[in-house]
Amino acid sequence: MDDNQRMWEDRYASGAPSPDGAQPHPEVAALLDRTAGERTGGPPTALDLGAGTGRHTLALAAAGYDPTAVDFSPSAVRTVTGALAERGLPGRALIADLRTWSPEQEQRSGPDAVPAKFDLIVSAYFQHDLALLRRAAEWLVPGGRLLWITHAPGSVEGPPPTVPRPTLQETVAVLEGKGLDLLRAEQVRTTDTALDVVVEAVLPR
Repeated sequence: MDDNQRMWEDRYASGAPSPDGAQPHPEVAALLDRTAGERTGGPPTALDLGAGTGRHTLALAAAGYDPTAVDFSPSAVRTVTGALAERGLPGRALIADLRTWSPEQEQRSGPDAVPAKFDLIVSAYFQHDLALLRRAAEWLVPGGRLLWITHAPGSVEGPPPTVPRPTLQETVAVLEGKGLDLLRAEQVRTTDTALDVVVEAVLPR
């Protein structure tokens, strides 16, 4: 682990509350409400990138998705796994470094199988470069949706200056040539001091 990963693992291992709280990000909650009527047939698949202690994984499972949570922190993954089991919700949580991870690396079978493609991919505050976004754009089924949220460069809240904060323009540019329809691309103020980059896209059927 690098210093940033160690900091998060120590936080999760200590049981300290997440700085982002236990409730899903407002943009994630709004998306789940907005698309509730679109889900038909069997449980759609979802991927929560940088899941932390699972605030979005749990919301996805409660909304009828079969979620896969991925985080580098063993303590966070144990928390997500326990919370899903305690609530009787579907899903799985994996320990992995998202800077290099891909669904193809998971060779599992049975109820814990990791899909190769997803109906919904959510990432909130994975503050690195945009290589993960570039790869995640290829993990959608036709009709699948991607919601990407990061701290904007002008946000008072967020990581220290040493942590990357890609601009809205840089984020959108990564999706060019990926065959996605861009539904939203904007900066959203979620509190008086929090400004987020929000990008939502869909892979046409």
